[in-house]
Amino acid sequence: MTHIAHKGDPVMRTLKRTKSIGLLVAAVAAAGLVPLSAGQAAAAPPAKAAGYAGSCPAAGTVTQGWHSGHDGVDIANGRGTPIHSAGPGTVIVSGTASGYGQWIRIKHDDGTVTEYGHMYERLVSVNQRVSSGQLIARMGSEGQSTGPHLHFEAHSSTASTRGMNPVTYLAERGVSLPCTPGSGTPGTNFTTWGTSVRVRSEPRLSAAVVRTLTGPTPVHVQCQKRGDSVTAEGYTNDAWSYIPALGGYVSNIYIDHPAAWLPGVATC
Repeated sequence: MTHIAHKGDPVMRTLKRTKSIGLLVAAVAAAGLVPLSAGQAAAAPPAKAAGYAGSCPAAGTVTQGWHSGHDGVDIANGRGTPIHSAGPGTVIVSGTASGYGQWIRIKHDDGTVTEYGHMYERLVSVNQRVSSGQLIARMGSEGQSTGPHLHFEAHSSTASTRGMNPVTYLAERGVSLPCTPGSGTPGTNFTTWGTSVRVRSEPRLSAAVVRTLTGPTPVHVQCQKRGDSVTAEGYTNDAWSYIPALGGYVSNIYIDHPAAWLPGVATC
């Protein structure tokens, strides 16, 4: 009699565990989830976060910190690197600006404001509500810039004209620089399994592929939703997980958890 494996089935779990764990480190690096070396020492986060639970704004190398002649911190990486909201709030600016080329400002629920500059693509609009870790833009070199990077600022309020130290601001909210997007976001972390796992812009098989994971990859799932049914390894699932750090959705079939609908993860 042929055994049909289902998610959570011991046989299914055994099959999944036979995938090469040795690929993990290489896969993480290939997926761009490991931050590059920092140009300065990272500040250790305090025991208790302030204001809100923060999220990493972008992965990359810290090339310039906050000082008297520089009102923020610069995080350099390749053009198109995802940029994420540092916390929940409302977009108050999204447009063009002298020096920045393009910029975004978000007013957070604690009254503080974060600012993002030099992106080549903005993905949010004024008055839009965003969640912590939400993809808001893609890194570029617009305006007065010598290469692709995110200029990130933190302000005490909308009336502030001088930004506070963003390294300290993020550390107070549980995020140290350099960082991995998703690592500071509240929620549950999982690991994918399998090779050539496609990350799509929407939970549809016809949607554009934004990334391909070469092997098991640790990910942060922000939320999940129903979409197209996917069949693999003898079972079918129509649930998809949104992964902010990858800027898209992965079928829950490829999330290494016995439940088809991930427990403790919100609906998108």
